[in-house]
Amino acid sequence: MGLLEGLILSFVVGWINSYLYRKYLRKRNKDWIVFLAVTFLLILWTVDSLIYFNVIDMSWLNFLPWVNIPSIEAGKYFLWNSFILFGVDFQITHQSGMEIIVGFLLISYLFWYYFGSKVGKVVHGTKTYQQGHYLIYRPVKKFIRDREKESENSMAKNQ
Repeated sequence: MGLLEGLILSFVVGWINSYLYRKYLRKRNKDWIVFLAVTFLLILWTVDSLIYFNVIDMSWLNFLPWVNIPSIEAGKYFLWNSFILFGVDFQITHQSGMEIIVGFLLISYLFWYYFGSKVGKVVHGTKTYQQGHYLIYRPVKKFIRDREKESENSMAKNQ
C-alpha cells in the first residue's frame, strides 16, 4: 500500500480500535488497546519499509493493464503513487531528499491512528455504558430498553 493509503488505514483502524475497546476490551483488560495499536503500527511500518527498500518487489503488479511501475526503484514509485491500484497514477518519481518526507509520513501513521481513535471515542463513547454520538442513528426503542435494563441491574446490585 502507498503512503497515503497507510495514513487512511491508520485513521480507520484507530477508529475501529476505539470501538473494540469500548465494546469488548475495556471490560476485560485495558492493556489490549495499546497492544493492538503497537502491533498494527509495527506491521504497517515494517511492510512499508520493506516495500520502500525493494525487499518486497512491487513490479509484479504490472500484470494489471492500468499499472506501469518501472523496474528501477519500484517500491519507492509504488509508495509515492499511492492510488496506482485504483487507476490513478501521479507519476511521482524518487528524488534526493524525499527520504526525509517518507520518514515524517511513516511517523505520522502514529498520529493518524491516535486521531482516528479519538474521533472514534467521540462517536462510540469511552466507557462501556456510554453510547457516544452514534446514538443519533440508533433506534429510540432499543435505547429506552437498554436504559431500563441498566437501571434494573443497578437496582438489583443495590439490594
